[in-house]
Amino acid sequence: MTVTAPDLIESAKLAVVKVGSALITDTDHFTMGGLAGDIKERPWHAVLVSSGAVAVGNERVPTLDPKQTEDRHALSAIGQATLITMWQSAFDAYNKVAAQVLLTPDVTDDRSRYLNARAALRALFDNGVIPIVNENDAVTTRDFRYGDNDRLAAKTAGLIGADLLIILSDVDGLYTSNPSKDPDAKHVSYVPYGEASRYFEAAEDTKSGGVGTGGMRSKLAAARIAIDWGVTTIIASGRRPHPLRDLVTGEARCTIFEAGDKISARRRWLSGVHERSGSMDIDAGALKALKAEASLLACGVVQVAEPFLKGDVIDIRHDNQVVGFGLAACDSASIGSAEGSTIVLRRDDLILTEHDHDRNDQ
Repeated sequence: MTVTAPDLIESAKLAVVKVGSALITDTDHFTMGGLAGDIKERPWHAVLVSSGAVAVGNERVPTLDPKQTEDRHALSAIGQATLITMWQSAFDAYNKVAAQVLLTPDVTDDRSRYLNARAALRALFDNGVIPIVNENDAVTTRDFRYGDNDRLAAKTAGLIGADLLIILSDVDGLYTSNPSKDPDAKHVSYVPYGEASRYFEAAEDTKSGGVGTGGMRSKLAAARIAIDWGVTTIIASGRRPHPLRDLVTGEARCTIFEAGDKISARRRWLSGVHERSGSMDIDAGALKALKAEASLLACGVVQVAEPFLKGDVIDIRHDNQVVGFGLAACDSASIGSAEGSTIVLRRDDLILTEHDHDRNDQ
């Protein structure tokens, strides 16, 4: 039986709600107070991922150019202070305390810092505080950032083990084509997990007319991350006085993306790591063993392509293709002299890019 938005929202125990810059600056249709009230009404723990720092900062200091890297960093720093003040004012009406949490990939890539961030977030919502998460754009670089706050919201959902991700946008979900260009575009209310890939693939193809790409592409990318981690995802319009309340009452429509099977917290962290620190090639027998849920032994390593240390996240290759990645159980320098039965990668500490994804389709 297909689940509904009211069922999902009412049953959620831990949720991430994401608000984009387009809503933050659209004060004619969106109010922070309305969403704050919606979050307060729900019997859940919630983390709010809020964009808008650069836009808000630019309103305060219009002489800075957000297209210039240094100016954009400065605008983010200016806007963050204003943005968190605005959110706190909205939650003050409901006697809720807000807290600012700024994340960067180097935090979520490092295992100990990842765990520290998770513990801090849990401490906040366990004490009734609403964490307001954003990327720390004042210090990020083009090559080392989440890319957009839709993906950050998905990563945050994985970080805290949420059971629901709600992405509020200026559109009410996914359509068969871009509704602003195609009057025959049809709204898609529910996407089963096994059918999600065709929408994602269409969105990634810039020449495809199959999916509207006006801001939807990054949301679909975020949905893909979340549902592969077992987090049901809703894309809905935030251009309403009470967007979550209207979803619960059925007054607003949305698109629901069915989640795959839950994966362990450790594997969620592994699959979210941006950078790899080394790589090695394995033989066909080792790959077959990994697919059968065995660990990788030294006897299955053909060669170390890039050196690594114990604890590094490394790529696993076969026939010149990356087939997975995982947490090294030993230094690469020790593999050549190690006994064949020495564990190089434990099965619980690695992800096969095809096999582990396919298992969620079953």
